[in-house]
Amino acid sequence: MKPVLILILFSQLLFAQKKPSINYLNEVPPSQIAKVFADGIMSTSQIEHSAPAFSPDGRKVLWAIMKMPSYRMKMLEMNYVNGQWSVPKMPAFSDSLSDFSFPDFSVDGKTLFFSSNRRVNQADTLTKGNRLWYVSLNGDKWGEPQLVEKLKSYGGIYANSIAANGNMYFTFGPHRSSDWNILYSGIKDINPSPLPTNTKSYEDGPYIHPKEEYMIFESNRTGSIGNSTDLYISFKKNGAWSEPVNMGSKINTPFSERFARVSPDGKYLFFGSNRNGNFDIFWIDASIINEFK
Repeated sequence: MKPVLILILFSQLLFAQKKPSINYLNEVPPSQIAKVFADGIMSTSQIEHSAPAFSPDGRKVLWAIMKMPSYRMKMLEMNYVNGQWSVPKMPAFSDSLSDFSFPDFSVDGKTLFFSSNRRVNQADTLTKGNRLWYVSLNGDKWGEPQLVEKLKSYGGIYANSIAANGNMYFTFGPHRSSDWNILYSGIKDINPSPLPTNTKSYEDGPYIHPKEEYMIFESNRTGSIGNSTDLYISFKKNGAWSEPVNMGSKINTPFSERFARVSPDGKYLFFGSNRNGNFDIFWIDASIINEFK
């Protein structure tokens, strides 16, 4: 066999290892018409409060639900074992006393970031709001949750998304404040900075492309359909963020659209919506993103 062909086959093998085929709960893939994802399994009568976070190898998926009327947020996990998905259950690193929400895998799948109001220890004085945590994944075993130290004084971190280079994008919303914005913390930054895409309106739920090519987020700014939150997209061009664009009626409705996330293989865009009367998870072919470039 010729050396060039061997190199091509080896490269294809590496690519296949990096991006294995993911079983999306045996669901029929969507077209460019958004539809409910995993009805009765993940989209239920409960309030889904995040998009699903699939591990890059397709062996785990986690998401958050909000329990009413307490507004408590819990995380659920399913595992793909021997060709079947397990029943949803709380992940081993969570507990019943604290809120756990907005799971987000690192690009290599070895770390899960999440938002929680859990305490480091009894001497922890933060009493309100969530902070950003992470937990390592070794094989199928979760480690112990660790606080993101450089952000430990920020009580009010909710949705988060981590780029491949470690740059962090997250929502900062002080307790009982309506002034929610998206902040950025570079890998070498000590303090986070607000993004230029913020307005005086509500901004939340960032999803950052692994190479920081674009960001999708929710906002109720002028130009939204109806009086609630829509999904917007901004592209990074020549190092600067473009003016955010409403993602249109294929995704947005007069109801709330929130919690965007693109699947690790780049094929699907997941988001939450209450267009059917209850917050469910929807998905659509991610090629729709190309319409806004």
